Amino acid sequence: MLKIKNINHIGILGAMPEEVVNGLKHLCNIEKNIFGDLTIYSGLWKSKNEEKKIYISLAWSGWGKVSASRAASRLLSLNIEGIPSISTIIFSGVAGAANEDMKQWDIVIPSELIQYDMDSSPIFEKFIIPALNESKLKMNLDLLDWTTSTIKSFLKSNMHLPFGDVYNGLIGTGDQFISEEKDLEYLKKQLPGLNAIEMEGAAIAQVAIQENIPWIIIRVISDNAKTSAEKNFREFLESYEQSSWTLINCLLSKWPL
Repeated sequence: MLKIKNINHIGILGAMPEEVVNGLKHLCNIEKNIFGDLTIYSGLWKSKNEEKKIYISLAWSGWGKVSASRAASRLLSLNIEGIPSISTIIFSGVAGAANEDMKQWDIVIPSELIQYDMDSSPIFEKFIIPALNESKLKMNLDLLDWTTSTIKSFLKSNMHLPFGDVYNGLIGTGDQFISEEKDLEYLKKQLPGLNAIEMEGAAIAQVAIQENIPWIIIRVISDNAKTSAEKNFREFLESYEQSSWTLINCLLSKWPL
């Protein structure tokens, strides 16, 4: 059994295998933990720095808030002999643009997320999550700044990569794939400053907040969430898979000891 001192244990999730599966190529001594139809792969990250010991537990959850919450809970409850509990959870994947300035391959690292289909009114105001009494789930500012600056610096030194501009701001999470312009415009009116929409991020953030675990969400724009969204999304996934691990690997290489 692997036993290492002074090791970080980081949980990494995506909704689909295309978003994180290439990470398996960067792990050694992989073990599997299987929970029904969810498989969590755990192993030591292959680092060029022998002093940097990072253990990774990785999975893809399936689409939607319930699947994402279930996967995050399973991930955080892992008990691997000789390895500490997960200290940070990273969710990485694609999203639809809500900001008209955004293009395919732009990156959104949200400073805050909202579950736009949460509505417990009139008991609570619309969008409020009763368990937290908050509507917008805010990422730790120091972690947000570190993640943003690390990725920007990496991309500046690797301009051959397909990624575009890096944004912060608001992401909306809900259990529907937005493909109609009228639906997108409705959300934008309700949520000024909305940058992107997806189906898992705010659920991951809620679980992490309630479990007192730091979290990072990284989204790459795949489509404009309008009538061409489904076609653009499927075409984009084919090329995105080849670069999907790049941003995560960038963060791991700079991860504080």
